[in-house]
Amino acid sequence: MKISVMGTGMVGQTLGGKLLTLGHDVMLAGREADNEAARRFVESHPGARTGDFATAARFGEVVIFAVAGQALLAAAAACDPADLAGKVVIDVTNPLQMVPGGLPTLDPALSNTTSAGEALQAALPQSRVVKTLNTMTARLMVDPARVPGPHDVFLCGDDADAKAVVAELLRSFGWMEPVDLGGIASARGMEGLMPFWLRMMQKLGTADFNYRIAR
Repeated sequence: MKISVMGTGMVGQTLGGKLLTLGHDVMLAGREADNEAARRFVESHPGARTGDFATAARFGEVVIFAVAGQALLAAAAACDPADLAGKVVIDVTNPLQMVPGGLPTLDPALSNTTSAGEALQAALPQSRVVKTLNTMTARLMVDPARVPGPHDVFLCGDDADAKAVVAELLRSFGWMEPVDLGGIASARGMEGLMPFWLRMMQKLGTADFNYRIAR
């Protein structure tokens, strides 16, 4: 598939690199087409493309938003909604805000009664938004075997066919069976795990851990 990855940081580059190894046609996008991080990525990943958000929205059959949470809606606003109409849009972001001298917390404007996933769906009403991969570190997203034994990846969204596309993509990353939490409003719970995750990372001294739902 043609897949656009919005965001040139660690998450975007990790996802883009994995997608390339799986044979997808990948565009890594930043606010500007000549983004330095994207250029370095293309230099080290033959076959990759780079562009700005608007170009990437037109390019991708599937579009992944992997920007910082506070930049999510601005990145969406840089795209023509018509270019994303009908497409599967994957949101892997967390709506975190920095706290001086402390761990980030959830942005109150995008938590509790709403979520980044819901806000993205509202900003792109003709797109099929699926939330996933926001509950773990970037390297684990594409390499579940970093954590021994069974553990879970979650997804949610309002369109069943879009979730099926995303679930198959997750399986290609090595995930056995994604846990479908229902509609996009379930992103509130998924994003709500992040403050706990940050404190657990601080406690363990590593990001190589994940959730397992035992029942």
